[in-house]
Amino acid sequence: MRAKAIDRQGLTSGRKVGLRAEAAALRRKVWLSSAASASQAIARAGLQLIRAMPLAQAVGGYFPIRDELDPLPLLQALFENGMRTALPATQPGLVLAFREWIPGDPLERGKFGLQEPGQTHCELQPNLLLLPLLAFDRNGNRLGYGAGYYDAALRNLRRRGTVIAIGVGFDEQEFPDIPREPQDEPLDMILTPSRVIACGD
Repeated sequence: MRAKAIDRQGLTSGRKVGLRAEAAALRRKVWLSSAASASQAIARAGLQLIRAMPLAQAVGGYFPIRDELDPLPLLQALFENGMRTALPATQPGLVLAFREWIPGDPLERGKFGLQEPGQTHCELQPNLLLLPLLAFDRNGNRLGYGAGYYDAALRNLRRRGTVIAIGVGFDEQEFPDIPREPQDEPLDMILTPSRVIACGD
């Protein structure tokens, strides 16, 4: 039985490799044509969505790399509406810490060349987390780059309390089915320029 389980996991991981290449090419194409307008659209829709959530007091986001949909205008709007905002900082091992960040504050270059708040910024435990992605499906399955940082971070936050996980992406990044492995943490919602999807509905 164990051999079969390992084999199924290998097939799932292998399928993800192909999906990543397809999803990355698709995202790049969409980003080139509509990055700025999409970012403003999710800022408007995201502000309305998150303001209606009593839980949302501290929001963790991300600094976009490559052709990820930019959530910084949304974080700016949330901050202006009285919410605390944070960005991830890489730690030794497979660990992300979320450090409080006021939009406009300077960032430092961290692991993998990512822009991160420095060590002088206090750590914050967000109760709402915005996550980048390569692809998603309506069941809340998220395809990332494969390192597992965000899955580990979300798992840790969920152990410590209630947190809402919202994937941020272009409409075109929706796939019919994203394979899920045991270590994958599902999303609660997806925010795109035109829709808010409650996962599992």
